[in-house]
Amino acid sequence: MPILPEVSAGAAPLISVVMANFEAGEKIVHALHSVLRQSVGDLEVIVSDDGSGDDSLAHVRRLMEIDGRIKLVTADANGGPARCRNRALDMARGRWIAVVDSDDIIHPERFERLLAAAAAYDADIVADDLLLFFEDGSAPRLMLGEGVERSFLVSAERWVLAGTDGTPALGYLKPLISAARLKAVRYDESLRIGEDFDLILRLLLEGARMLIVPEPFYLYRRHSGSISHRLSVADMEAMVGRQKALVGAFGPLDARLKAAFERRIAGLQHGLSYERLVASVKQRRLGSALALVARHPGHLRRLWASFAEGRQRRAAPVQAALPSPVLVLGAGAGEMVPAYVPVSLTDWAAPALRDVWRGLAARRGTGAVRCIPLDAAGRYAAGFIPEAIVAAPEMAEAS
Repeated sequence: MPILPEVSAGAAPLISVVMANFEAGEKIVHALHSVLRQSVGDLEVIVSDDGSGDDSLAHVRRLMEIDGRIKLVTADANGGPARCRNRALDMARGRWIAVVDSDDIIHPERFERLLAAAAAYDADIVADDLLLFFEDGSAPRLMLGEGVERSFLVSAERWVLAGTDGTPALGYLKPLISAARLKAVRYDESLRIGEDFDLILRLLLEGARMLIVPEPFYLYRRHSGSISHRLSVADMEAMVGRQKALVGAFGPLDARLKAAFERRIAGLQHGLSYERLVASVKQRRLGSALALVARHPGHLRRLWASFAEGRQRRAAPVQAALPSPVLVLGAGAGEMVPAYVPVSLTDWAAPALRDVWRGLAARRGTGAVRCIPLDAAGRYAAGFIPEAIVAAPEMAEAS
């Protein structure tokens, strides 16, 4: 637990954490604890609630009584993630802005290490990989895929092409953004999907320098609500329209960036036609559905695969929680983990240990993992296990 800084009420914190919430329930407790226990304690957490009707606000208010760094802003009705985050951004006072969702978890040293990486590369925006963990006990995955081992800079062209040319999609990443670069830029509230991608793209088009670190310091929860089909025709239309508007606003573009936009827009339009097919099927408009399949035969295979996947998921038996394992973690004993490297000695150009941390996270299964860290390496490793119960230092020493 970091020592909280003595900061006067009017002093600006180093980091403002923007946490949008809509009915995260008890999961928001894990999210807030992971932020409040950062090795960088000079921060504020602005929870922006989007009209929740569950008990998540009660959890937030209880934690506010314990830690004055938490602030809360509420809305009477659900307005979508972009509007929700904008309310928090308007309150933020930090020199850096961090986005953390209310059902996710971050590594205890995430902010400290990302800020060090940003300083090393003189970056305005810095993001890490996402370690996707699943509530049903499925094996965790890495958002950036298998081929990324080293830190890399991202241009506007690379951002636009990401996910369209075989490279990993980058729009899901949760960046830290320099407030001096962000200024008055805000999320586009017409977008309910892709608002993160759009915000970063506009900053890159305006000249921001972005770095991606492949270490998975951000633990991204995947559950039944997050893997269901959430797009709609209106969502896709808004995304297509937004991309076209950006081409007009920032044009004329150089040939490579123009080609990148054309490729992304074509992909979005293809996705829009698929969403129209889904809508036609749901509304039982057979003629419209057949016409769309005739123009895009591949949609039928995708529709069938989606149907089969949903049916399989519904039919799958509920997996019982596994007994809670106990992991003794250390650099030279117990479950051996890599030696601890202080932030000041980290080589951001060296290969990351992503597979090691993914393998450790897989020990979670569907139950909580109890960790006994023997040293700094053990404590660092435990941060990659979602919802791990970590023994206090004195308990580890006693063991």
